[in-house]
Amino acid sequence: MKKIFNYIFSLALGITLLTSCDLETIPTTSVDAGSAFSTTENADKVLNGSWAYLMETFNSYANPGYAAMLGSNDMMGSDAVWKTKTYGYGSQYAFTGIYGKGGANSLSWSLIYKVVNNCNGVIAYVDQAVGKEEDRNRIKGQAYALRGFMYLHLASCYSFAIDKDPNAVCGPIYLKPSDGSTEGEPASSVSEVYQQSINDFKDALRLIPENYKRSSKHKIDHQVVLGLLSRSCLYARKWDEAKKYSDDLLALNNYLMTEEEYKSGFSNVANKEWIWGHPQTVDQSNASYHFYYMDTTSGVEGYNAFFADPYFRDLFDDGDYRKGMMYWAPVVGVPPVENGFLWMNYAKFQFRDKSTELADIVLMRVSEIYLINAEAKARLNDPDGVNKLNDLKDARDAKLAETTLSGQALLDAIWLERRKELWGEGFSLVDIIRNQQKVVRKEYPTALIDYTYTDKNNKPATVKMSPQGHYVRVDPDSKEFTANSKYYLYRITNGEELANPVLYSKYPKLSIY
Repeated sequence: MKKIFNYIFSLALGITLLTSCDLETIPTTSVDAGSAFSTTENADKVLNGSWAYLMETFNSYANPGYAAMLGSNDMMGSDAVWKTKTYGYGSQYAFTGIYGKGGANSLSWSLIYKVVNNCNGVIAYVDQAVGKEEDRNRIKGQAYALRGFMYLHLASCYSFAIDKDPNAVCGPIYLKPSDGSTEGEPASSVSEVYQQSINDFKDALRLIPENYKRSSKHKIDHQVVLGLLSRSCLYARKWDEAKKYSDDLLALNNYLMTEEEYKSGFSNVANKEWIWGHPQTVDQSNASYHFYYMDTTSGVEGYNAFFADPYFRDLFDDGDYRKGMMYWAPVVGVPPVENGFLWMNYAKFQFRDKSTELADIVLMRVSEIYLINAEAKARLNDPDGVNKLNDLKDARDAKLAETTLSGQALLDAIWLERRKELWGEGFSLVDIIRNQQKVVRKEYPTALIDYTYTDKNNKPATVKMSPQGHYVRVDPDSKEFTANSKYYLYRITNGEELANPVLYSKYPKLSIY
């Protein structure tokens, strides 16, 4: 870990202290650890700087911060189609990018451990900071929550499902601030990493007051922690706890957005259903770059990348307004021509402000909590599980599930609803891994279909065009996708393996590599 920890926070080298703007990334001065944590205001700046680093750091234009992890997880699933000859995410779609350890994979690893180390510094030193005790506790709790969020990402993306092999190697756990001379820790198991994330969230729940009023939706409050506990306990198969925390959150906030809000673009933290999100401003807009790939209704030709599998549209009931948001269309900026290509456009994600090309990043919604609650209750044979599923389906004008639905049939219905409701929000591959499922990509018929549009003379015109679906339908070994494929996992980087001689001393390297 020497290379990992020789960056943002270093007791020996000092850290970068950010300005008072919540998400400012321009360093104003470099100070030692004592000055960085001398006041609660300074400690809060370190935490805000860590958040900005997580969300705003590029290693290339194809990887705009943590949003690139969300995009990768969806592009490696069953329901998103990457357009050929488009910048960004093509290697993820073909399952060669993450497996190759470069790009989003290497960015993911460095983001995890740099943010973890900053959080460790806050946790270690904020108790001595001058300021109100309630501020010290809240900041410390937010540091625990952010560290837990990083360990949850590690557990859910770097190892197979916890019930496949609870002792499978995952990644190192660091709980104290480190510098360039710190020796590496052995990698822990997936069970241990999940438990560490849950422990961190429980500490955060204890320290962040329920009545804390945040100044921005990127800040972690009581509801965000309840949501993270619900999510982590579900992934770790702790059904009772997932039920409890999601029940607690829904008792505080059960708002489901309206059809108008759903169709507004999924790019504005002001949406009342968003529990947690990353705001963008003209001065703080790196993460908005993600929408060049997501927004297929506008933008720049060569970047529009996230189209829907045509079969995905067929999963929606007639009358479900989400289905009406999907339609065949050429890529924006490409005029319709005979024998040209059509893609299944899903108008879910649109720039919040097209003139400034700004878009906020969604990280948690109430819909996810309904689905977590439904799944946890289904696992526990609690009849309220189908009710929670139907609450969400009813809000989307979808056909309700039979109230007698239970067992595996109910779980299948909940998992299907997760695919439909959370498309594009970063859950696809995680769900495939944790449920030990396989990627399913079917060939779509390419027989020409009629495409009607309005021509330059404002008159209706029709041409024959070719509808496009999945064209990568096998893994890099030219074999059918299977459950627990090695190509699904993010991987410990080569640099980490070389720099950390004790990495595999506790748990062996996965035999599939």
